[in-house]
Amino acid sequence: MRVIRSQLTDTHPDYPALSALRGEIAARAGGLDALTARFPELVRDAVDFVLDPVRTARTRLHELDNVEKTFIGLKLEHFVRDLLDVPKGLRDLEINGMDVDIKNTVGSNWSIPQETYRGSEPCLLMAVDEVAHLCFLGLIIAKPEYLHGGAGNRDTKKGVSATGFANILWLVNSAAFRPSRFNGLNMDRFRELRKTLAGSERVAQFCRENLRRVVHRDVMQALLFDQYDYMKRLRANGGAPDILYREKIAILIGTYVNDRVVAARLDFPDLKRDEVVAVTPRSMVEEAMMRKEGLIA
Repeated sequence: MRVIRSQLTDTHPDYPALSALRGEIAARAGGLDALTARFPELVRDAVDFVLDPVRTARTRLHELDNVEKTFIGLKLEHFVRDLLDVPKGLRDLEINGMDVDIKNTVGSNWSIPQETYRGSEPCLLMAVDEVAHLCFLGLIIAKPEYLHGGAGNRDTKKGVSATGFANILWLVNSAAFRPSRFNGLNMDRFRELRKTLAGSERVAQFCRENLRRVVHRDVMQALLFDQYDYMKRLRANGGAPDILYREKIAILIGTYVNDRVVAARLDFPDLKRDEVVAVTPRSMVEEAMMRKEGLIA
């Protein structure tokens, strides 16, 4: 999404209303810095909620149909309303006695409805750029002169014009949000594995193909979407480690302190509690250490 930096100053006619809204939103979020930190997390949660990678193995927005994409905005709206602890009024939000519409886009513009721009009402604009992993949150008074389009549009929705962008007061501008936890994986191959093999064998094959790749537990849960206790397949005594033991491949799980200690000795000093990595020794020293820990034959 291309953003034109806001030209709003205290002399802009919209500034008093937008500044008051910004102040109330910031106060309810714990400050603008807190909002800038929290909003990208909400974006990631909303996107993942709709993609539902554990059940569907979908990880990118282009895999959604157009109706599903609108659900991201709806979920994000709910998250923002909850974050600010404000009610739903005549429009989507009631902030400091003002009715505020809320619109999201995963493209380059928004669809502002007639009931909002007809009365030049305030609108909270949200945008998600999945390619660049950036998100945006801004306020605009939806004046007709800031908008374009609507011709031939049955419900006469309009987008923000190129010059209209300059009238947005940005609260969060180009903030990075976390890439998908499946980023970098061959998802075609991942989907193939989901369809084949029993649970433990599936994990073993995934580990063979992804040695030294640190993955989140969500990835393993998606791989083992049909298993009641998916983590059991990652542990010895019936799981994938028993299969990989003689192949000298160990599965280190960040939940366990000893696994984190071993991971640090194998150049993974920051293995987090919700991460997993499959490793094989690269030297005789590492092999001896891993064998002593009972991880390999």
